[in-house]
Amino acid sequence: MRRTQESAAEPGTYPPAVYAGPAAETAVPPSSLLWWAAATTVLGPVLGVLWWFASPGGGFYGDRANAESWLIRDLVLGGLQLLAGVVVGWLLTNRIDLPGAWQRVCAAVGGSMVGSVLAVLVGQGLGALFSGGDGEFPFVLRSLGVALVWPAAAALVVFLASLLGLLLIRRNR
Repeated sequence: MRRTQESAAEPGTYPPAVYAGPAAETAVPPSSLLWWAAATTVLGPVLGVLWWFASPGGGFYGDRANAESWLIRDLVLGGLQLLAGVVVGWLLTNRIDLPGAWQRVCAAVGGSMVGSVLAVLVGQGLGALFSGGDGEFPFVLRSLGVALVWPAAAALVVFLASLLGLLLIRRNR
């Protein structure tokens, strides 16, 4: 009986392959990448609805004809997207040590780009739907660069967290 146990495990190999953790080159499951891309994409329309409700000239308050409200409207979307980017980036940095981290980051940033475009389209669509028929001052995004805040913030948070982690590792050596 003892002879068969020794042949099942190679002598001098510890831990056995059954108990070893994932190898460094283990690929991330495609379902995980799909989840990150889909979750960030689905968050886009939610941000679009929040943008329309919270902005001047949107669902709750403000006059669409007020020219100064255009900047505030764009800043509201920018703030919502900054918050979403920081949260997505923070969630990604919690998983940065797992295999396939760069693929996960690319999927989340790509989904954030699509979600950002959907947020703008949903907010503008709600503005057009509930504008009351006046097309003179539409509910639109005037500063198109605001649409890049979410993916840029997510990528920047991951970059800074990775850089800080490398600096702390180097400092502790």
